[in-house]
Amino acid sequence: MNRRAVVLAGLASLAAAVAAPPVVQSQTSDETEIPELEPLRALLKALDVAFSNQDLAGVMATLSDNAAIMGSGPGEIWSGTDEIKAAYQHFFEGFDSGQQSFDYEFSLGKIGADSGWMMTSGNVSGTKDGKEFTFPVNISLVATKDGGKWLIAAMHFSTLTGDTEEREED
Repeated sequence: MNRRAVVLAGLASLAAAVAAPPVVQSQTSDETEIPELEPLRALLKALDVAFSNQDLAGVMATLSDNAAIMGSGPGEIWSGTDEIKAAYQHFFEGFDSGQQSFDYEFSLGKIGADSGWMMTSGNVSGTKDGKEFTFPVNISLVATKDGGKWLIAAMHFSTLTGDTEEREED
């Protein structure tokens, strides 16, 4: 199977996961939010707003020129402007424009002078063809500062697929 076929298969599996994924229970953290991570939280929020509004230019404005994105399935890795644009155009098909929101429960990470990393977990809610959905998401990102502006250099997202009740019984 060539890379294009693998990427398309990965996109199809992501779309299927969005259709009816489980919802995670709320997790709380005894630790307070790390104020130093605010630039990375703001960067992720800018990506989320652009993504929710299906604003491809806005999504790309949050990414470095050589960014790479990884999903949770086999072949779900996109690098370079063309692959990332194609992936996001496909992701946009999974929800109604402007009808998706992100609720992150906690984040951890570290920021240096010109780079930083952050991991966060939460839920994505929205609608597709007027039908509501909610699913859990984990996100990790590495950001770099370019001309004083934080940009995502690498990002990984994952969602639960399958029945969470089965996992709890194991």
